[in-house]
Amino acid sequence: MQKLSIFISTVLSISLLIYAGLFLSGAPSVQKRQQLSYRPSGWYPTDCTESIGVNTCCSLPNYFLRYGGSNQRYRDSVINFVHAPKCGGTTTRECLTMVAARAGKREPALLHEKSRFELELSPSSVNSQPHDIFMGPDTFGICEHVKSRACSYFTVLREPYDRLVSLFFECKQQNNPPGVGTDGCVHSSIVDWALRVKHSLFFYQLHRSVFCPSDQVDSCIFLTPNSTFTAANNVTYVNHVADHLEDIFALIGLQDEYRMTLKLMERTYGMEIFDVCKGLWLNRGIYPGSPQMDDNTNRGEMKKQLMGSEKLREIVYPDIILYEKAKQIFYEQVRVYERLK
Repeated sequence: MQKLSIFISTVLSISLLIYAGLFLSGAPSVQKRQQLSYRPSGWYPTDCTESIGVNTCCSLPNYFLRYGGSNQRYRDSVINFVHAPKCGGTTTRECLTMVAARAGKREPALLHEKSRFELELSPSSVNSQPHDIFMGPDTFGICEHVKSRACSYFTVLREPYDRLVSLFFECKQQNNPPGVGTDGCVHSSIVDWALRVKHSLFFYQLHRSVFCPSDQVDSCIFLTPNSTFTAANNVTYVNHVADHLEDIFALIGLQDEYRMTLKLMERTYGMEIFDVCKGLWLNRGIYPGSPQMDDNTNRGEMKKQLMGSEKLREIVYPDIILYEKAKQIFYEQVRVYERLK
């Protein structure tokens, strides 16, 4: 028993060191983190843990794999769509806007950097001026502030290299010079551009936290994982994050399985979603006034170039791990969905 206690203490100490080393200086104090942690009584799961900077008791767990009962509490929750770039997010946002109106919910709030900063400076506004749905790239962490009712996250993901190719095409087609938009790609190879991006996009989203040294929006910044972070040196931590995806996300969808994703959304949130949104497919890399590129040849070749870069593979590895786990979760959700029909 004593050896087991020593082992657990050692593992916890190492985990804390890894977690602390991920972030830039100036992270919120322990006191601030304790203020953000909120555990509503009677919510599932009862054994709550702190994971990747959020208290998992603040958000409903995966509907299919951790709950599976009535979807009423999910329907009534504050729904947060974590929009990962180039993963069908524009379509999903339009879908949510259409569905909300039909379901008698308030118009979804689109969160970008400034609006998220404003919310962090006045977190009580989440409860005093309630929204039913938040959506956008900066929604992760909102559930820490929701104390009036249940709160849930869902996301739609895509194979990381395919997503990078799509993001590069968007950058090219919008003719972004260096320092503009997605960090300049006009005269850059896809590998050089991807190395400048320097992070796993979804992993990065899960670890962005807001720090406001004053009560002015202009003072706020996002704290993000250190640019030198690589999964090669932190495999244990990345796997830890992957193992908690079911605890944090009420639903995980896949862009490549979008019609089924809509069916899972409908079952999870108890709203008419599939019939309303099945015809949507927006922002598929076609931009006004831009030349079209040969998808079959260029995209396949670019993906090969990305996958051939060892240095890039280290950077993208966290998202590869998360995506493989998300894909596993997705098909487990489908199996449960088929049994519940």
